[in-house]
Order: sequence, then C-alpha cells, then structure tokens
Amino acid sequence: MIIRRADQEPVDRYPGCPRYAIAGADFGHSSLHVGDLYYQPGHGVPHHYHTGGAEETQIMLEGELECWVDGKRVTVYPGDTVTAAPGVGHAFHNRTQTLGRMITAFPLTPPETIHIDDPVLEDATSHPAIVRAGSRRGIYADGVDGVEKVELSGDFSGATSTYTYFVDIQPGAAMPVESNGSETAIFVVSGPVVSIAGDETELATDDGAVVTPNEPYGFANNGNQVARLLLVHPFLNG
Repeated sequence: MIIRRADQEPVDRYPGCPRYAIAGADFGHSSLHVGDLYYQPGHGVPHHYHTGGAEETQIMLEGELECWVDGKRVTVYPGDTVTAAPGVGHAFHNRTQTLGRMITAFPLTPPETIHIDDPVLEDATSHPAIVRAGSRRGIYADGVDGVEKVELSGDFSGATSTYTYFVDIQPGAAMPVESNGSETAIFVVSGPVVSIAGDETELATDDGAVVTPNEPYGFANNGNQVARLLLVHPFLNG
C-alpha cells in the first residue's frame, strides 16, 4: 500500500501539532500505527503514557524539542530517537522559533493514550531510552555495497516489540529485496527511490508504504544524492 503525501491532509490532534498518517487501523493495517508529526513553535504534546503493549518510538527529523521522559528533561535533535515503554510518561515541547518534526511509531493500532499531570523534572543530557543520531551506523548487510543502516530503536534502547532504522542508499545502489512475517512501514525521509520488488514504483520524499506480511520489498536509488528510508517493524531486532 502506497501513501502519497501529495494526496494527504494533516490532522491536528493537539493544537499546533499537525500529523500525517503513514500506517494505522484507518488504512486497514493490523499491527502498525505510524505518523509524521510536526511541532509548530511554542506548541507541544502534553504529558501522557500509553497502555498495554503500546510502546512508542519517536524519531526526530527536524528542529529541536524539549523531551520529557521518565521524569527527565532532555533536549533532542534530528536523528535522535526516544523509546517510551508502556506506562512511562513522556511529552515534547517546541521552545524554539523553528519547526520541529518527528516520526512516531507503535507496534499496534490504535494505541491508547492516558494524559497525566506534569511531573517534577530533573534536567539531564542523556537517558537510556534516547539513542543519539548516528551512534549505531553500520553496513546494511555483508556484500551489499553503497547501503548503510542506522539503528534507531531496538533491544539496545529498551524496546521490547519495535525495531526501527534508517537505510541510507548511495546513488546507483540498492537495498536487497527481502521480506518478513509482519507488516513493515517504509517512509521516504529523502528520495526519490524506486521499488525493485515487483513493479518499478517510485516513491518521492515524504511518501510512505506499508507492505503486508511476507510481501517482498526493496528499493534502488537512481538519483544523484543519498536517499534515506525509515523502516518500522512490529518486532524486536535479533
């Protein structure tokens, strides 16, 4: 299933925080809830937690946000990722004059959200639930040239049911065709890219796709700049 950004309208769940849907029950998906969330200057998402298995992964794309997680206040930047386990309070606020943006992902749909009072916060520069940009970069796979993986969340971030990562594809390179037994959400952070599994569908920047269990997927970069994809799996790495 392809989700074209040009065909979408954002929905404000919170004032000043428009969201574009990438995956979820409204699309007929059963195991992923993914969105592209913007934070206008001076706005934010209030303190809350999620119930059951609703682990939330929050991947920064643009700007600078004040992150509250587990009673700590930490500033996060593009490429940083925050994993909020079920029952752990978290919130984000844009204290700057520039736009903030993140991808939010859950391994179930729809998640339940419980709003709670603001905590007493302790300022910090790091937290075990936060993986800083580029700290887990490596090759995508042995024998695959021109493709790198930047891990964002997994067992290394305290996640128990979600695995997310960037795939950086150099011009002229391609990630291998693969499949798995779960739904997979794919978001084009920078593109375009062309599908090499089945038809040659092109996805532009900000387009998304969700592949069904056991459906093959793979993408090539026929452009002249590095393409970046974000992949979200509703299972743990390893």
